[in-house]
Amino acid sequence: MANKKFETDEDGMMHRLLVHRDMIGWVIRQLAQESIQCERTKGNDRNGDILIINGQDTSRVKQIIRAYQNKYNP
Repeated sequence: MANKKFETDEDGMMHRLLVHRDMIGWVIRQLAQESIQCERTKGNDRNGDILIINGQDTSRVKQIIRAYQNKYNP
């Protein structure tokens, strides 16, 4: 859908926001399956969209994200 044409600019923006929302939810579910506690941030947190509850999990989360990037964006 990267090349999808939208009738209005607003339609394109809404589409991107929905994809972003769903992707963040998917990542949170994947991290939960790895027993990593996290939650979605609110208020346009400048530090990101996902809060990792236990700071010691940060390096593991980065490793997991890199693996997904390599898998889905070769």
